[in-house]
Amino acid sequence: MSVDTVHQVLTELKEYSSEVDLDFARQSIKALGRCAIEFEIVAEDTVALLVELIHSRVNYIVQEAIVIMKDIVRQYPNRFEHTIPILCAALSVLDRPEAKASLIWMVGEYAERIENATFLLKDFCDTFEDESDVVQLQILTSSVKTFLKHQDANTQRIVQRVLHSASSSESPDLRDRALIYWRLLSSGTAVAGDVISP
Repeated sequence: MSVDTVHQVLTELKEYSSEVDLDFARQSIKALGRCAIEFEIVAEDTVALLVELIHSRVNYIVQEAIVIMKDIVRQYPNRFEHTIPILCAALSVLDRPEAKASLIWMVGEYAERIENATFLLKDFCDTFEDESDVVQLQILTSSVKTFLKHQDANTQRIVQRVLHSASSSESPDLRDRALIYWRLLSSGTAVAGDVISP
C-alpha cells in the first residue's frame, strides 16, 4: 500500500467492515486504523469513516471502532478530540473490556474538554467492582486524571470512592496503583499532576 493507493484501500476496508463474518469485519476495522496511523494524509477520511461506523450502532463494529479511535487520538493529539462525545454516546453498547478501557482512557485524558466527564466516570464507578482488571485500572487512572483537571467536590467524591475500592482489591496491580495514587495525591495535586498528567 502506498500514498497513491491508500484511498482505494480505505473504500474497500469500509465495505469489509460490515461483513457478516465478525472476525473479518473486526480485522477490517483494525486495518482502517492502521491506515490512519501510517498515512497521515488519510487520517481525516479514516476518522470520518469510523464515526460513520459508530453511528451504525452495530455492537461489534462500534466496539472495534472505539478501540481504533483511541489509537488514532493518541497518534494525533489535539486533532480528533471532537469525536469523543460521539464515542461517549455509544457507551451503552460497550461490553468488551478493551472497548470500555479505550473509552475510559479518552474520558480521563480529555476530561477538561468533555462536558459530562464527571457523570460518565460516575457511571463507571457504579459498576467498578464488576469490571475486568483492565477496565478497573483504567477507571482508576481516569478518575485521578479527571480529579486533577477539575478538582471539584463531585470529582473528589468519585476519586475517593474509586481509590477506596481499588486499594482493597484482590488484584495486586490495582491495589498497588491505588496506593501510589493515594500517596501522590496526599503530597498535593501539583505533585500528583506532574507525575500522572505531565
